[in-house]
Amino acid sequence: MGRKVLCVCVGNISRSPMMQVVLQQHLGTAFLVESAGLTKELAGRPANYRSVACMKERGVNLSGHVSRWIGDLDLGQYRWIVCVGHDEADKVRSAMGADLAHVIVANEHQGGIPDPYELGLAGYRDCLALLDQVMPQVAQQIRRSERGE
Repeated sequence: MGRKVLCVCVGNISRSPMMQVVLQQHLGTAFLVESAGLTKELAGRPANYRSVACMKERGVNLSGHVSRWIGDLDLGQYRWIVCVGHDEADKVRSAMGADLAHVIVANEHQGGIPDPYELGLAGYRDCLALLDQVMPQVAQQIRRSERGE
């Protein structure tokens, strides 16, 4: 199965592309972090322009991102799947049938990563700040499970 991680949100245009970048930075090159969404109709779209702008402020270019639908992926190839909320995690688990991967809810005890879609650029900056806060713990959880702790 390897050391592949999948970040999942609703459409793979706002939260999960940003989560992918932040988590990849925390996990380093020993892991491959990808992202996808739960909504088939949004597959093939670019990242939301606010996500692109937010990440550009950080020196990361998201303009080449193309959203993917989890139904087009072999979920069995991912050892960990990090979701933005409990609803998304439940949908991932039911799509997988069996619990082959560790399904993690980012910021689980505070209800996940809220959707910034209606909140303008400030909402996206807040979302990124929250990802900066919680991705180190997610990376630590992944590393611990990798070591069998």
